[in-house]
Amino acid sequence: MQAFKEKRPSALYSLVLYFLGFMLLWEWLRPLNQISSTEDTHVFVVFTAFLFLITYFQLPLWISFPIKFVALLYALHSLYYPDLFLSFQWVPHLLGDIQANIAMIWSRSWTELSSITRSLLFLVLLWLVSYLMNYWLMQTKRIFLFLFMTVFYITVLDTFTPYDAKVAIVRTVFIGLILVGILRIMKIVEKEGFSLMKGRFPVMWMVPLTVVIALSSTLGLLAPKASPQWPDPVPFLSALNNSDEDIPGNGNSFGRIGYGTNDSRLGGPFKFNYDEVFTAKVKERHYWRVETKDTYTGKGWESSERDQPLFLNRDHVEYNALGSNLIEPGGAEMEKQKASIKMTKRYPFIVSPGVITSLRAREDVNFLMHPQTGKINTFSQNRSTELKSYQMDYELPQYDEKRLRESGGDYPRYVSGLYLQLPAELPKRVKQLAAKVTGKLDNPYDKAKAVENYFALNNFGYDTVNVRAPEKNEDYVDQFLFNAQKGYCDNFSSAMVVMLRSVGIPARWVKGFTYGEYQETNKEYKTYKITNANAHSWPEVYFSGVGWVPFEPTRGFSNPSSFEEEIQSAAAPAAPAVPKDKKKNEMKPEQKEQGSDKAAKKSDSGVNIAGFVTLFLVLAAVLIVVLFRKKWLRQYYIWKFRRQKGTGTFAKAYHRLLYLTQLYGLKRDPAFTLREYAAYVDRSLDTKDMKVLTSAYESLQYGRRDSTDYWNDTNRKLWENLIKRLRG
Repeated sequence: MQAFKEKRPSALYSLVLYFLGFMLLWEWLRPLNQISSTEDTHVFVVFTAFLFLITYFQLPLWISFPIKFVALLYALHSLYYPDLFLSFQWVPHLLGDIQANIAMIWSRSWTELSSITRSLLFLVLLWLVSYLMNYWLMQTKRIFLFLFMTVFYITVLDTFTPYDAKVAIVRTVFIGLILVGILRIMKIVEKEGFSLMKGRFPVMWMVPLTVVIALSSTLGLLAPKASPQWPDPVPFLSALNNSDEDIPGNGNSFGRIGYGTNDSRLGGPFKFNYDEVFTAKVKERHYWRVETKDTYTGKGWESSERDQPLFLNRDHVEYNALGSNLIEPGGAEMEKQKASIKMTKRYPFIVSPGVITSLRAREDVNFLMHPQTGKINTFSQNRSTELKSYQMDYELPQYDEKRLRESGGDYPRYVSGLYLQLPAELPKRVKQLAAKVTGKLDNPYDKAKAVENYFALNNFGYDTVNVRAPEKNEDYVDQFLFNAQKGYCDNFSSAMVVMLRSVGIPARWVKGFTYGEYQETNKEYKTYKITNANAHSWPEVYFSGVGWVPFEPTRGFSNPSSFEEEIQSAAAPAAPAVPKDKKKNEMKPEQKEQGSDKAAKKSDSGVNIAGFVTLFLVLAAVLIVVLFRKKWLRQYYIWKFRRQKGTGTFAKAYHRLLYLTQLYGLKRDPAFTLREYAAYVDRSLDTKDMKVLTSAYESLQYGRRDSTDYWNDTNRKLWENLIKRLRG
């Protein structure tokens, strides 16, 4: 038998394989915009297609690698940086972000990774998978394992998430079967040495294959389907999750997540509830605030408001009317926006995304704003009323970090009088901790960032179940900071407000909703669904000359507000700033799903992007180990037996050689004797070494001599040479 010599596949053959491989990989990216907050999947799809295209041209590594690397940078630039690509003004920010996140990776703080770093890791992962696809398609010509994983991935998403995979499954199976069929045909052609193809793509063979697959797929799609034989597991799992039983050992019964007005006693576990509250059509996603509270009681929050509510001119809401509650005139650059709200669950108030400039609703509705809390109630004929829908014009602030650092500590009397309040019985160690965290910093902004980052740097955990309410003699914040060190948004936000007040920085507690779950895009407007699970709380900090600025200390969440970048102080342990243009730089695909804010690690779909990336990385690692087992096993055995001596070594080495030859495709016919198989191996590898080693092995077996005599330098070199000749 003549040794097989590889021939480079035809251009058409390679193009068809790469196209089908890309279509198969695309099925992993299609669900992202439904199972996570990803809105720019097209960037990842285009980047993946570009990788396949460059690989198709078979460019040398020293050319293809730089091209792919530049494409990766351009993909990041498209997601996050609005400046011209060749201006390079965004490069220092990217490098700083990566440097800051390396420490988080080293400390295994995965939930604290920035969206930019997560996007970078995801793009690198796509690069790796595109290389593996090239290896599977063009070298091993085996794709069934990846096809099976794709079908399994899609079916799991179809079962446990809103993603409808009916068409996706048919499409995946159709593409996969064609791909498997082509690869099988080409393996037969190469193995048997058929000459009828003459290096061309087997069109005539593909026609019946495609017809059979298309016919079977069509029949499978149109045939009557049996009803499910097993009950849907999702309601069962939800029932377990929503059990009314108390948590063993904590003495607290479950609360029910959602927006409420009574916050005087906080703490304890809660149930997840994903009932829809409202939908919003907006250009940019952001938090939805309802009201603020200023008085911390040691157990929760209350409002000390005594001011009379103000009637708002719905057509032209005065800027100063909301000045004490949001941003001071001239305090930040403002971006004009519009929003359309459709309520599912009715409330006698509206949700506010920013500085409202006009409101549109039923003609008989009046809007009353409470100046201190910022809550805007709805009235009709002097009675509280609930709106089905309303629209608004508003402005979103873009904060200047330099201005925030220079704001100083000269606060208006009404601010210092209300928002530095603390209960007299607050434990001293809370104030001591706040002073320790902020002591080396010289401005309110860096101090606020230090407190915001304190929880992540000290491994505070996000938990909604194993959380107990404070006892009668315990302070809510003190118990969280020094005992529990885990909780949800109420714990984190309250702790930050109290710590900042302890060092003389005005702060307040804000209630509302996060941006919810992305639904669809219609022209330039995106639709988000906000549920009870999106109820959230966060702190706002006052800066002189600027106004109230939101922060986000809760683990697993990122501040959706826009900040103008400034080179950071070396003393400030602040997180990397978000670039100025929020429209281009809002947190992107690889950011952890924040769809259920009090359940930050669990979205409506039950899947988040961080989990998706982690699963993909684990699967890729397993695939690498399996698919490259030939190479690493070959090197491992050579390394292992070079160092072994003694009785039995030669027999073990010979058995490993038999295993490797069959692993590399030199299958042993059951009718072959060892000598016949050795002759077959020698013919295939163009050598005589296998016959020599087999003769020695037979002498060892039948002569019963000590195998040490056979594991000598000569036989070991023959053994190594045979292993090194194995290819494929």
